[in-house]
This record gives sequence, C-alpha cells and structure tokens, in this order.
Amino acid sequence: MIDIGRVFSTSFTMLRQRFWPLVGMWAVFLAIQMAASTVLAVVMVVVGMAGVAGLGAGLEDPAAFGGLGIVMIVFMVLFYGAYIVLLLAQQAAMVTLGSPLEEPAFGTAMNRGFRSALPFFGLSVLLVLGYFALAAAVMAVMSLASVGGGAAGGFVSGLIGLLMLPLVIWLACRLSVLVAVVAVDQVFNPITALRRSWAVTKGKTLRILLALAGFIGISLVALAVPFMLIFFAADMAESSPGAGIGLGIVGLLIFVPLFVVYTIYTATFTAALHCEVTEGGAERLEEVFA
Repeated sequence: MIDIGRVFSTSFTMLRQRFWPLVGMWAVFLAIQMAASTVLAVVMVVVGMAGVAGLGAGLEDPAAFGGLGIVMIVFMVLFYGAYIVLLLAQQAAMVTLGSPLEEPAFGTAMNRGFRSALPFFGLSVLLVLGYFALAAAVMAVMSLASVGGGAAGGFVSGLIGLLMLPLVIWLACRLSVLVAVVAVDQVFNPITALRRSWAVTKGKTLRILLALAGFIGISLVALAVPFMLIFFAADMAESSPGAGIGLGIVGLLIFVPLFVVYTIYTATFTAALHCEVTEGGAERLEEVFA
C-alpha cells in the first residue's frame, strides 16, 4: 500500500538534501541545450546563405530548391530528435540524483541520464504509436456511432469521448514511474520497462492518482503567483505601460527561480513515488520478469 504522506515527505527531504547538486545538474543540461541551440542557429545561417548563393542556379534548375528543402527538413528532424533525447536524458539524470535509492553521485547520475536517453526515445515512439492506434480505434467507433446521424449519434460520440478521460488518467497512473524504472532500476529495454512499470503499479492506481493530484495542487499553488503577476502586467500595460512593464519584470524574476525549483521537485517527486511503489527498492532485488 502506498503511503501518500511518505511520498511527499520523501520528495521534500530529497529536495532539501540534494538541492544544490540538482541545481548543478539542471544548469549543466541547460548549458548543453544552449550550445545545441547555438549550433542550430549557425547551421541555419550557413544553409540560408547557401540558399541565397544558389538562388540564381535555382531559377534555372527548380530541382535545386527541392534538394535544399529536403536537406533542411532532414536536418531539422535530426536536430529536434536529438533535442528531445537530451531533455529525456536530463529528466533521467535528475530523477537518479534525486532518488533515495541512489547515492548522490553527480557523475553517476549524469552517465545514467545519457544511457537512458535512447531507451526513452524508443519508449516515446512506442507510446506515440499506441496513442495513434487508440485514437484510430476511438474515431472508428465514433464514426460507426454517428452513422445513423441525429441527436442519438452525437450523444453516443460525446459519451465515448467522455469515457476516454478515465482511461487516459488510468494509463498515466500505470506509467507514472516509467522514467525512474529506466533510470534508477536501469531497465534499458523499452518493452521490459513498460512491463515493469505496469507490474509495480498494479493495484495501486487510486493511491498514485491521489499522489499525482496532490502534486498538481502544489504545482498550481507554486506557479500561480508569478503567472498572475505576468497576466496582470499584460492587462495593466494598456493603461499604464511603465507600471505594466515593471510588474511583468517582477513576475519574471519570481517565475524563473520558481520554475527551476519546480523542475527539480518534479524529479524528486517522481523518484519518491517510484521508491514507494517499489516498497523502498525491494522490487529491484527480485527477478520480476521470466
């Protein structure tokens, strides 16, 4: 049985004890992301200059434009794919560093994060494919329900759409510790990671849902103040530009550090929830899968 109070107690304890290493991890990945964005900007400028230089040739040979466009599309797909992998690696590293089941070793956590990146990418592909398959099935059922037309068909379609919400929430609870399963338990096979997450959350969905609801409540409270300040600043800017700009700056100055702390707490909460559903790591010592 999951002790919800212990989840939050552990998450705040890890946040307090490992705050500065977690801030350092966040800063390292931010620097890597900024460097990657700089590389993208440079490549975009180079490709743009090449496009301008080849404009004359393109007027005589329209296929040149098509070739340049294909190169740009391939580059953008590869870049954003790598960027997503980098974000997943950051999350894995921070969850590892914030886990009560792991020693607070910065290098080990970073290495674990990069090792988890490709498995996470594979999991993302599998989940996206599953989403499209589920969406296609729902759309097919809704189409069949609306064949007769009229109010009855519309009611059935709306009811099916409404019934999807509990299913999505249930799936989110069953997969809520997937990041920690890969990063902390070091289950790098995507299929095995999905099976393990499914196994350790079995029979605990309601408690996980309550814990996630509490986490969402904390998130709303923590981020409400800066968002309200920024919203009021935008509204005030119409009548009093100076005061609006000042209030907006204050809102941003509050939002940035809060967002960093919130990002870190997300990692420690995920780690604490994983620790609780695996009964303090006991599951890691067992052979879960045949």
